[in-house]
Amino acid sequence: MEESHELSHYKMVAAKQKQREINSDKHKERCKKRLSNIITTKIKTSFIGAISAYEENFGFLWGHGKDEKDLDKNELAMREIWESVRSKVLDNGNSQLRASVNEINHYNIDWNMHRVELPMKDSYDKENESE
Repeated sequence: MEESHELSHYKMVAAKQKQREINSDKHKERCKKRLSNIITTKIKTSFIGAISAYEENFGFLWGHGKDEKDLDKNELAMREIWESVRSKVLDNGNSQLRASVNEINHYNIDWNMHRVELPMKDSYDKENESE
């Protein structure tokens, strides 16, 4: 009878360990997903921001903000060049983004959350020290 109790205890310990492993795996996947989302946002911000800066500073060359029917011959030619360059920048940025996310998937990621440990002093000890 005592042996079946021990087996039950061992089964419970094994089940607890298995649950810890499952929780650890889930935590690692959440950390990996979090890092992937952060990197995705940062990379997209980089290449979209670069495109935006070019449009803001050089857009006058291709009539940025104008309707296509209002463009002159030079602006139409420059717009065609710009659309090609813009497409290449976006394609390259998205390709590098996919490669970065794929690279992350080859690693085990564990996020060291912001933690602060505050030392606790027992107020009872201080009261007794003064006596």
